[in-house]
Amino acid sequence: MKTSAGRPGHRRIRIVRNLRVLTAAPARSPRCQADARRVAARLTYLRRVTSLPSPARPVLIVPRGAADRALGADANVLYICTHSYPGLHPEGFLDTNLAALHCPLTANALILDTCWGAAPAIRRTLAALRPAHLPPLALLALADRAPFDHHVLAGPLLEALLTGPRSGPWPQRLTEAKTTALTTTEMAAHTRRDWARWQIHTIPGTRPTP
Repeated sequence: MKTSAGRPGHRRIRIVRNLRVLTAAPARSPRCQADARRVAARLTYLRRVTSLPSPARPVLIVPRGAADRALGADANVLYICTHSYPGLHPEGFLDTNLAALHCPLTANALILDTCWGAAPAIRRTLAALRPAHLPPLALLALADRAPFDHHVLAGPLLEALLTGPRSGPWPQRLTEAKTTALTTTEMAAHTRRDWARWQIHTIPGTRPTP
């Protein structure tokens, strides 16, 4: 017979769910894939964290035109290491036209490791994919060009985010994780980089609720 968790004399059972994190890179960029694998390798050892697509295959390799496979994933945190190219609007996002993206973006946080990841065109696209009834998306990205090997921040930042407090708005949690990561001994060798350019943005959704 089932027993009520709230009945006096019985302890309430608290279910702690794993945070799901997806790491992705484009199929045509071995360099991005290598950077993504370095980051993903650190996450497979974290407690209460599930790496996607699976612990045995912790990096999603995205074919041309298939960015929805990453942005539409059922994950709490998305880390995408890719390239974007300048033009009238940023284009080439995971080798997919921004206008072709259509899957709902339900993740809590997105670390977009690419040039122009926080450019207005990309933020508008993310807002259009984000269901309006969900809390705003927390985005960490650059609004302009990113130097090579900028993935060095992603590993300690994701570790801080995934092992830190599990309450509070995600933009705040992402901000605190970045602050924590930048104080680590590991990041001491990279203090000359302008990490202030990596900004946290709050993206309210505009996608209608079905």
